Amino acid sequence: MHIKNSDEVIKNYSGFVMQGSNMSPAVNEGDHLVVDLEQRAIRSGEIYIIAYKQSNVVCRLLLDGDVVRLVFDGTKTFFEEPLSAIKIIGRVIEVKAFEG
Repeated sequence: MHIKNSDEVIKNYSGFVMQGSNMSPAVNEGDHLVVDLEQRAIRSGEIYIIAYKQSNVVCRLLLDGDVVRLVFDGTKTFFEEPLSAIKIIGRVIEVKAFEG
């Protein structure tokens, strides 16, 4: 569920490494994520990194009016929050599988 920032930023992109399996099989433990930090408008069904309850988390966002559903694919768990309560860091634009 948690991720760590690689501290390497090129223009509006940042790299992250997935920690946890809550988004498996779309994103697995150790996968490298490329995130566009400028894409903060929700495209329903896409995967984002958000600041949520004092952590950065990877989840799929589903927008329904003023309510956002945070979906964690690997656990079949979701939470609903008001749109105003969500702080989007960026949209995941590429996942590179961990080879280790």
